[in-house]
This record gives sequence, structure tokens and C-alpha cells, in this order.
Amino acid sequence: MTTRNEVLPGMSPRTTGAGEFVDIPAEPFEREYLAPVHRIGIITTLAISAAMFLPAVLLYLVYGVAAPWDAILVGMGLAVTYLAPFAIVEPISYYPIYGDAGNYMSMTAGNIANLRLPCAAVAQAVAGVPEGTRKGAAIGAIGIAASVFAGVVGVFLGAVAGGAVVSVLPAWLVAAFKTYLLPAVWGAVLGQFALRGPYYIIPALLFAGIPLLLKWPAYVGIPMAVFGTLLTGLLLYRRFKIAPKSG
Repeated sequence: MTTRNEVLPGMSPRTTGAGEFVDIPAEPFEREYLAPVHRIGIITTLAISAAMFLPAVLLYLVYGVAAPWDAILVGMGLAVTYLAPFAIVEPISYYPIYGDAGNYMSMTAGNIANLRLPCAAVAQAVAGVPEGTRKGAAIGAIGIAASVFAGVVGVFLGAVAGGAVVSVLPAWLVAAFKTYLLPAVWGAVLGQFALRGPYYIIPALLFAGIPLLLKWPAYVGIPMAVFGTLLTGLLLYRRFKIAPKSG
């Protein structure tokens, strides 16, 4: 255990008073942080993937009922067709914000876009650290871990008392939550990043809005929005040396 004034191995002292974070050196970060993260992350994700088959296995072992293979293959084919683009796009677009540990937790806990990603972004903003850095990955992972624990409590309370609470709310308020809650979360996150680089807003809105207006399928619109914005940011930096503000 370290005392408050001690410095962890491989880390530079933090500036007292100013609240500035210095980035974590690469070698101790990879050895002491990323190595156990990958070891535990691989084990847990494989265990969770195997546990997904337990209901079907128990159904067969206890009741002797098994789904026909043709139905299983059709279901898997439909799922792969829909989810394959997201399996490529989401890790690429989200990874710079929440890093390796956040990626393992988010992919297993779910609710990435509407909960994990905003929590990681808010944690980085409060701590004053930029995404895409080692310190940003660590802070983002802490935010996601906190959201997982809070989510467990929230889900339990929602399962126990959610129906009773919703039943006493007026219908217009319930409809407003269903309609505007997720756009409000994304609007807040968009505003947070827009303050750091407002010149990215118009290209991002165009790349995301055109597929919506033309009613293109999600597997076309989402990659277009992600990679179009990435390429625009790269072009602005390479040609005009324009980069977002840090922190």
C-alpha cells in the first residue's frame, strides 16, 4: 500500500494544487496494467461466452429437449448478418475513449452507447484527461467500472420497484422518457466533445444525417458516420494541423 504522498512505480509525481495528471509511462503501463487486463479479460470473456450456452445445455440435460440444428444455424446466420458490421465499427470507434479494460467490460456488460461510453467520457472530463492516451484509458475504465456496479443496483431496484413507480407517473412523462432520454444523453456527449473541436460537428452531422434522411440501413450508415468522421479529422490534422483541444 502507498501513502498519499508516495508515487507509484513508473509514474511521475502529480502536480499538487493544479490538479494536472501526467501521462503514465508506456513500459510500466503495459507490464503492470495491460498485461493483467488482457489476462483477466480473455478469461472472463471466454467464460461468459461459454455460459451463454448453459440454458440450452441445461434444457437438454434436464428435459431432453434440443433445438433443431437448422433453426440454430438460421438464427446464427441472421444474428451474424446484423451484428457483423457493429463488431467491426464499435471497437474502432469506442476504443480511443475507454481503452482495453473498458472494452472488455463494455462488451460483456452491454449498454455501450447509452451508458458505458458517456460514463467514460464524463469521467475523463471531470479528471481533466484526454481520451486516446494511457491516462485517459485508465480513467475511462474506472468510469465504466463504476457504471457497472451502479447498473447492477439500478437494475435490481428497477426490477423490484420500477413497475410500481412507472404506474404512478403520467403517461406523457413516460412517453417523454422513452422518446427523449437517449437523444438527451447523446446530445450531452456531443456538446461535451463539440466544445473541444467545433469544426468536426458539421462533417459528423453530415456523415450521420445523410444516411438517416435517405433511410439507408444501419450497416451502411454507421460505418459511414464513423469512418467518414475519422478520415475528416485525419485530413484536418494532416493538411491544416487542426486538432481538438486536450482535456
